[in-house]
Amino acid sequence: MKSNTVHISSLQRGEPLRLEAVSKHFGEVQALAEVSFVAEPGEVIAVCGPSGAGKSTLGRLISGLDVPDEGAIHLGSTLLSEQPAQKRRVAHMFESLALYPTLDVFANVASPLKAPSHRGLFSTAEISSRVEGMLKMMDIAHLAGRRPSELSGGQRQRVALCRTLVQSPSLFILDEPIGHLDAKLRHRLRGEITRRQRALDQATLWLTPDTLEGMAVADRVIMLIDGKVQQIGSSRQVYAAPANTSIARLLGDPAMNLVEVWLKQELDGLKVLCNGTRMQVSDAFLARLARLKASGQLRLTIGFPPLHTRLDDGAAPNRLQGEIYTVEPFGKYTLVTVEVNGVHVKAKMPAGFQGTVGSSVQIGVPVEHVLLFDHDSGALIQDAAAPMHNKNLSEPTTIHDEA
Repeated sequence: MKSNTVHISSLQRGEPLRLEAVSKHFGEVQALAEVSFVAEPGEVIAVCGPSGAGKSTLGRLISGLDVPDEGAIHLGSTLLSEQPAQKRRVAHMFESLALYPTLDVFANVASPLKAPSHRGLFSTAEISSRVEGMLKMMDIAHLAGRRPSELSGGQRQRVALCRTLVQSPSLFILDEPIGHLDAKLRHRLRGEITRRQRALDQATLWLTPDTLEGMAVADRVIMLIDGKVQQIGSSRQVYAAPANTSIARLLGDPAMNLVEVWLKQELDGLKVLCNGTRMQVSDAFLARLARLKASGQLRLTIGFPPLHTRLDDGAAPNRLQGEIYTVEPFGKYTLVTVEVNGVHVKAKMPAGFQGTVGSSVQIGVPVEHVLLFDHDSGALIQDAAAPMHNKNLSEPTTIHDEA
């Protein structure tokens, strides 16, 4: 089968993008606070975070559509934050798409190649070739003569993506580029786009609230929460050792289980309580917790993935008792939510799992996958007895299995 991948040979050599303590306020609201990072040429960086985290604001500041209150944005040796938007040569795909309603699909995609920023770079034949190749890659070549009003939402998103990727810029910014596409097309295109962008000499910022998507496409992930950079690292690093509980809540589908526990010293030894319910723990895990108690940690948050959580395992050395809250069959697996005194714990069980809502069940806590977080700050505790999978980051993680 012939590949529809678009090959670009005429792009100028890229330069690193560098942000230094960039901040932005809108009235009393601080959208970004001292954001700093470097994006190298050819690198795909996913900026992940929930709605309102500041992702789109970050993109607009780099493009020149907004002006930072503090800090500097550099592209190589150029102070980009002092350049007008039209001179920055940033290919920016907006979440709002911003297509020209009076132009057909072909003309929309070709429009940036005829703009002053691309003047003289491509002949008419080259423009046609680039546009046609991009439309084929997105499976919308048959829509070339239609106007945006005649397209579905997913088709319009692909047109906007084509219009961005067809350009010859200094930098690419993709704001939720595939969020409105169906699952099959989304999975194919994220691989195609990532492969294409890594072959270029320009950095790509991929802005998305979907952390799994960001991890799948990125060389590095920036976790942006409440306008602040919480963590920067590879997908493996962020997944294996999230810097805090705010990040842990965004990882996986469903996200990591987070359970607050109290360490209570009684006459017959150290006890571990979850909302008053005693957790059965092995000697090895108890010794790990005892070392933290000795350092003054009396209240912790333990995190463990639903993928490795098991139910009805009364023989598990580390377990909690709860009551089945919901049972959701998904075909290839069954997602079970168990309530432990108001705390919900999720487990991905085999497709044939049989369980009744309201029935009592034992939760097998996979301590080999347990992370410990400070209760007050939410910060990850890097204890010496942490699971080995968090220390050896060359080992495969379960990023894609969590999807």
